[in-house]
Amino acid sequence: MRRTGAVLASLVLLWACTSPTGIAKPTRRLIVTSYLTPGTDTVVKVRRTVASERFYAGLEDTVAGARVQIESGGRFTELAEDAAEPGTYRALAAALPVVSGSTYSLRVVDGDQVLTASTTVPGPVAVTEVSADTVVYYQEFGGLYGELVHPGQFRWSPSEGAAGYDIIVTAPQVRVASPVALPLTGRLRQLLERRSNLAAAGDPDTLAALDRQIESLRSWLAANVSLVRAPGDTIRWLRDSEQADWDSIVAKDWDEARQWQERMERLFQASRTEYFVPPDTLRSDYWWAGIRFEGECRVRVLAVDRNYFDYAATAANGMSGNDGDRGPVFHTTGGFGVFASCTQDSFRVLARRSDDGLGLKIVARH
Repeated sequence: MRRTGAVLASLVLLWACTSPTGIAKPTRRLIVTSYLTPGTDTVVKVRRTVASERFYAGLEDTVAGARVQIESGGRFTELAEDAAEPGTYRALAAALPVVSGSTYSLRVVDGDQVLTASTTVPGPVAVTEVSADTVVYYQEFGGLYGELVHPGQFRWSPSEGAAGYDIIVTAPQVRVASPVALPLTGRLRQLLERRSNLAAAGDPDTLAALDRQIESLRSWLAANVSLVRAPGDTIRWLRDSEQADWDSIVAKDWDEARQWQERMERLFQASRTEYFVPPDTLRSDYWWAGIRFEGECRVRVLAVDRNYFDYAATAANGMSGNDGDRGPVFHTTGGFGVFASCTQDSFRVLARRSDDGLGLKIVARH
């Protein structure tokens, strides 16, 4: 759900803005991120607020060796820390089944710090109707007044106890790395500059080592920032203007690293759209901005609990600098973060250009 980075970023900014010069540094607090979903393993990430002197050095400070425990119905489950990912604690679904209507209480202990939170899992949600199997969206609206076709909509069943619904549209065939990988483009720039500076008089072994590092980075970027599914099979943007912008990147007066950075940012922003619906609404139109590529898209409908919904509604708080800005709502005691739950259903959308090339057809299917 791409929320760990958002939680950490909002906390760092809030922490920095509430610690003016001359006031004693506040105690660093625990941060948790966990979203419980029926049928999946439970994962709890534990971090700590970043010290002010590390504000620009990085956003994460993992907490290894903590005791992480979840209780439900009088049964306590101890989560094991992932040896390959310090600060991440896991419990298999078989050991800790997540059930709609059940309440789960989290307790994290690290030294003398204790963080607690609880969530009640919403009832099941199911997509009940997807209307307009084929609809047309025109790329140019000029001269079409009165002829635009409604794009269709989808409906879902009510979820008992849900505080609202989260609609997520993704393009699963698009290969795109998270923004946390952006520093790799800077690393590529450094290696290329060093290779250029040493080209004339550099030691052959040093140049060969640099070449290997450069090719390794290029290979990683090509595999993780791409619209190519297979040789000769390239995903196209649905909108001609966006396709033209994408094709023009290679012609820009940018170095190779900047081109990769631009591709990564564009694909990350375009391959996922998310919006929230209040609990008394059980339908949504297709949001055209969320369907950007030819091929398959996935539309997920999540019924979310109060912790999830309140954090999503207030995530941007804490950045205004206003003394009255209380920051995001977390529903945790003894620390910050999100311990929430949701249930979900989904359907797929096949998007392609219309036969006349003027728009696109969307074929909805479960």
